[in-house]
Amino acid sequence: MKQIIIALGREFGSGGHIVAQKLAEHYGISLYHKELLQELEKTGEYSKEVLERFDERPINISFMPIPITGSPVSIEQDIAIKQFAFLRNKANKEKESFVVIGRCADEILADNPNLTRVFVMADKESKMHRVMEREGLDEKAALSKMKKVDKVRKTYHNFYCENKWGDSRGYDLCVSTTGMDLDKVAEVIIAYVDAKIN
Repeated sequence: MKQIIIALGREFGSGGHIVAQKLAEHYGISLYHKELLQELEKTGEYSKEVLERFDERPINISFMPIPITGSPVSIEQDIAIKQFAFLRNKANKEKESFVVIGRCADEILADNPNLTRVFVMADKESKMHRVMEREGLDEKAALSKMKKVDKVRKTYHNFYCENKWGDSRGYDLCVSTTGMDLDKVAEVIIAYVDAKIN
């Protein structure tokens, strides 16, 4: 089978994670999201708790020390760089097929011809209701969490990437889950990927 890599960015509450799972299941390939943390934990450099705390977190400039060497200057940056290296190794050296959620994969793997970059979004109402149902929150709390999580994702992505988070020009395909069954959304993406690789 030809290598397939799908880098999936998503708005919080859009159902992007479920769509990513469906894509990985359809192709019988790995899904990398929190699984990346498990891989980094094996190195013994960081504990599970530290990895989870600083995963996909933007650098806090106000607390960043002045660098003395060319090495990473924060835990957030070091963890991000290690994740990027892991993904590049899987994609370019091991030629593995996989779906990856976030982690700037749309840009750090851009040199791989088998990459498809997807962004999953939805309207505010759809996302709010999905978050309320999934996390047991009221409207105000759901909207607040949506705004907070997306701000973190956007800041993280835009720190490391030239392409801006959610900007359609940085993706091959942007899909809205508003009013759509997530199985159907996955089918749309699969049809695109299949057309691209054949």
